[in-house]
Amino acid sequence: MTDDRRTSSPLPLDLTTGSEPFARSWFVPRRYEPNYPYPLLVLLHGRGGDDRQMVRAMPALSWRNYVAVSIRGSEPTPRREGLIGYSWGAPFARPDRAAIAQNQAATVSGDSSSHVPPVSVAVKLQKLLHGPVDPITALEDAVFDAVRQTRRALHVHSERIYLVGCGEGAAVAYRLGLSFPERFAGVVAINGWLPSDFRPLGRVKECRDLRLLVVHGEWNGRAPIEAARRDVATFRTAGMKVAFHSYPCSHRLAPPMLNDVDSWLIRQCTAE
Repeated sequence: MTDDRRTSSPLPLDLTTGSEPFARSWFVPRRYEPNYPYPLLVLLHGRGGDDRQMVRAMPALSWRNYVAVSIRGSEPTPRREGLIGYSWGAPFARPDRAAIAQNQAATVSGDSSSHVPPVSVAVKLQKLLHGPVDPITALEDAVFDAVRQTRRALHVHSERIYLVGCGEGAAVAYRLGLSFPERFAGVVAINGWLPSDFRPLGRVKECRDLRLLVVHGEWNGRAPIEAARRDVATFRTAGMKVAFHSYPCSHRLAPPMLNDVDSWLIRQCTAE
């Protein structure tokens, strides 16, 4: 496998990327074998990233073991370099960011003189014709549609579909996996956290067949490792299958993390 990583290159799949705001990119193994049912990784980037960023990281995980579809967040987010990245919205924000946003919202609602941005005609028309747009439902539909589209184009094992999220994307992976455990084989959370206003054990009986892998940097100043350890303890107390690894690094994606993610995924597939 190591030699395969060095000598091959990723093959992008030219499919319809879908409409905004959930654009998509694909990763296909260099030596794609159409008769082999590949595990499918649904990649969910961190705040400020995008779908192509996650696809570029796939060779560091494995050149040949997986098909992957990467989905872009719904909200444009400015980055320090002056570029535009994307985020997944307030429901998945980092806990400290979520607390600040709630305080700001409370301040604005309590101040009658505050300026409220006008609602666009398009949004008004959407609400009039179809009712309010639920961002969580829109996200779920986008992910399920991306999985369906990938399965139509490529040979994917229907029982080996894994959610892989980094940072804010891990919060998305948690919500999707724990809400729909029958649709996914497992969740990989890299330097992430549980989303706010979400009951992770709402379907605990069904989730006991869902595999979880939590990998976290010990020096992560954005999402402290103590919170990740508490989440893992909660899952284990509920009888869920969860593996946990920590690393001497910050919030960045470190190569040892990807090595362990690859090994864990292979073990899950071969254990079946």
